[in-house]
Amino acid sequence: MMLVLEDPVSPRVLDALRRSLAAVELPEAYLTHASSPSLLEELYAVDPSLLVAVGPGAAHGIDRLEYPLVRLRFSEAPEGEPFLWTGGTPGLRLPPLAPALESEPAKRRFWRAFLTLPRLLPEAPRAFRSVT
Repeated sequence: MMLVLEDPVSPRVLDALRRSLAAVELPEAYLTHASSPSLLEELYAVDPSLLVAVGPGAAHGIDRLEYPLVRLRFSEAPEGEPFLWTGGTPGLRLPPLAPALESEPAKRRFWRAFLTLPRLLPEAPRAFRSVT
């Protein structure tokens, strides 16, 4: 899973996102920001099983890449509802996280959408057991 955060990305937002991911037992996410000059290369390298835009700035940042084979642009996707971004990659557009740190309604809005994540990812592979 790859999460693209809208700018500016503050330490407080990063900490809140990491805590949120841990709370739903999804700590293994690749995090980057929408203004990363290497965002397109990161996307190709990571080849995510799920692409998540955190905030409208991230959605527009992903759209600006003009990634090939896009079925629905992030900025056109409904917030909090999974959609097929490309033929093989689902997408999810989340509300911005920074306002959720200051406002209860914004926090509830973020969490309602965020809690979609665990349902979208395949179950994590179980640890290998040695057979003797």
